Amino acid sequence: MSDGPPTWLKLVLKAERVLGSRVESAVHSDTYFDLVTQLRRSGTRLSSTAEGVSRRIIHLANLPAGTDIRRIREQLSRMERRLVEVSKELDELAAEREQELH
Repeated sequence: MSDGPPTWLKLVLKAERVLGSRVESAVHSDTYFDLVTQLRRSGTRLSSTAEGVSRRIIHLANLPAGTDIRRIREQLSRMERRLVEVSKELDELAAEREQELH
């Protein structure tokens, strides 16, 4: 057996030194950040477009879309909070009336 690291490890480390520095400099460049920003914007636009198309198709089938369900859940949450408030007010009024009677 030879002393030192195996040949494959030497090759991997050499390739990492050559490629790693290039990749690192590319990732820290302004071009990279501009590209990432553009890709994110494009992805957002594509997602928004796809959601709009699927929403229209779902509505054509007379089914509720995800945005409809989300809106209904928000309304339901507001109604539940208001119901809790009204229940507390009624309990307080009932307690006050009970004290007045005794």
